[in-house]
Amino acid sequence: MSERRTIIALPLLIAGLVAWPPLGAAAPVRRLLVVDTQRTEPYITITGAMLDALAGHGFVAGRNLEIERYSLSQFEGAATHIWELKHGASFDVVYIAGTIAAQAFVKIAAEYPNSRFVFASVTDPVGLGMIGGFGVAPTRNMTGVSFPVPVKDRLRFVRRLMPRARTIGLIHGDMPQSASYRAWLEKLLAVDPEFKDLKIIYRSVKFVRGDNGTQRMAMQTVPLIEELNSQVDLFLAPNDQMGINPEFARTMLNYANKPLVGIIEPDARAGWGATMCMYPSLPGMGQQAGKMIARLLAGEPIAAIPAETPARIGVAFDFKLIKRFGITVPADLMDAAKDSVAVSEASH
Repeated sequence: MSERRTIIALPLLIAGLVAWPPLGAAAPVRRLLVVDTQRTEPYITITGAMLDALAGHGFVAGRNLEIERYSLSQFEGAATHIWELKHGASFDVVYIAGTIAAQAFVKIAAEYPNSRFVFASVTDPVGLGMIGGFGVAPTRNMTGVSFPVPVKDRLRFVRRLMPRARTIGLIHGDMPQSASYRAWLEKLLAVDPEFKDLKIIYRSVKFVRGDNGTQRMAMQTVPLIEELNSQVDLFLAPNDQMGINPEFARTMLNYANKPLVGIIEPDARAGWGATMCMYPSLPGMGQQAGKMIARLLAGEPIAAIPAETPARIGVAFDFKLIKRFGITVPADLMDAAKDSVAVSEASH
């Protein structure tokens, strides 16, 4: 992005600041910088759950915790301005939500090794160079919780529900998280004999920045949906902000006559347009990140807090669409849908 666009965006970021100065004399007061990729889902839910978890662990805004919160509105360059404006190194912990924010802060984290960063909802933190792996001691000043359901689990979910399906359509945004997710799918189909009979047809739309950008991207998928509809047995929602936007599932429902496998719970449960979905629990993800931050604020070293994949994975169905497409839901998946979320044993 140009320097001009970065400077213009900054007043909007300042206007969006949420700060809770400490009200009492309780000491010590800790400071937390919160930076979301954009002011939309999934970050509203995840970051909200993170703050609730912090309060549950005794770190309460206005009492012993000072919080400053910003949104990048998808503009990576704004991260540097926030860091410099707010003297980012003065915060006890920096929380970053989303792949765009994570990508923006990787270089900052490297330049400030004494600062501590916790991420949430990042598709490929290993690929971005944030961590060396999951469940292992961090060697850098970053830890956190990734976003996606492992690709193998998602395809197995499709197999359970549509065993005769052979061709899948995936329309994604031209975004870093989708590049990682697509690479994982391509590798899985190339090397795993379990999926040797599957084919995925990929199409992409240009990345549009801004808080309404992903909605505009979703509307640009119409000609691609119409192109692929007759060639595929089903569609996968992409693992990016476009795929999470309700407009994507609604557009798919309006222009395709094939099932959509969604990426987050409301895609199916709230009737947005997906027939079924396997999803990471957004509140659960925030709770995991909140616990990590609480441990850091309590004095634990970041090396003692390994990065994690989402601990809770759920499934959901739109039963009107299930009936329309003649899909039979196995009993165990019906039970899992009733339970809303299940403990995940998967990691990637």
